[in-house]
Amino acid sequence: MKIIRYRREYKDALLQISMEWLNRYELLEDVDIEMVSNPDRMIEEGGEVFLAQEDDGRIIGMVMVEDQGEACEILKLGVAESARGKGAGRKLMEAAIEDIRSKGKKKAVLCTNHKLAAARHLYERLGFQYVDYEKNHFDLSDISMELNL
Repeated sequence: MKIIRYRREYKDALLQISMEWLNRYELLEDVDIEMVSNPDRMIEEGGEVFLAQEDDGRIIGMVMVEDQGEACEILKLGVAESARGKGAGRKLMEAAIEDIRSKGKKKAVLCTNHKLAAARHLYERLGFQYVDYEKNHFDLSDISMELNL
């Protein structure tokens, strides 16, 4: 498995991975559909989208990074159900953090939901700390975390 940067040919895979977990946990919102349907917009605005790709070329995971000035927000971390347990989520997060660090940002932030225990555990292992929750563009998020770089 390797981590690659998003290209338009992978748009369907990005949508499929995102919709799978958002629907499973009943967290799908209009803003999610807008975000994963238009990954080029995030890239054009200084962000990034990373994909986890199997050796056979199949896309099994994704994460988005949105530039927010002094910080970047990590969004939409998702791994295909069939590929869980292979370390794709960790590799995607490490790529996102390294990208944020390479841009000279002060911190990485994210919002999540209490239902996403495995993701929260990964964030904790990577050094993210819980901070007071601040309402953002996701109505169903209820946890804020950040990593000082």
